[in-house]
Amino acid sequence: MQTSKKTIKNYAQALIELTNGDVNLQETFLSEIKTINNAFEEIKDTKKIFENPAISAEEKKGLLKKLFSEKISQNVYNLLFVLLDNKRFNLLPEIQNHLIKLVNKSKNIVIAEVSSASELDNTTLEKLKQKLENILSKNEKVTIETKIEPGLIGGLVVKVNDLIYDGSIKGKLENLKQRLG
Repeated sequence: MQTSKKTIKNYAQALIELTNGDVNLQETFLSEIKTINNAFEEIKDTKKIFENPAISAEEKKGLLKKLFSEKISQNVYNLLFVLLDNKRFNLLPEIQNHLIKLVNKSKNIVIAEVSSASELDNTTLEKLKQKLENILSKNEKVTIETKIEPGLIGGLVVKVNDLIYDGSIKGKLENLKQRLG
């Protein structure tokens, strides 16, 4: 599993390096990969074709060209072809996820995943965003993605990069249980 995470990061990083720091081109590559992944989600049984070892890599490449002609840049085609040749085409959704992180990093955007027991109002979200921006580097912008988890009972769990702040009632009860236990 560790090898595939490193492999995913390497593919995404290689694509980013092809842009020479051009954020617009990075966003274009990301958009193209999203288009491909969305198509595979929408078109039934397409994934099975690309996972079928009986179909040659060349036939799969031809199918990609037919499906996405004029929609995909040569650099993204090259990535897809390398994935097919190395039997790693199934990594494309995870490469997309890592590419999102790299593009956000280029744009100085940090994603804060905020989980709460109930929906948060805009005022609370804005205050949280400002606090996070004050804590983080001065040139980083925070984008908040919210998720409702009733099991938290109350409070918040905030995940930024690899840091997690658990201010939920559930988390506090579990912490108390461990200390007493």
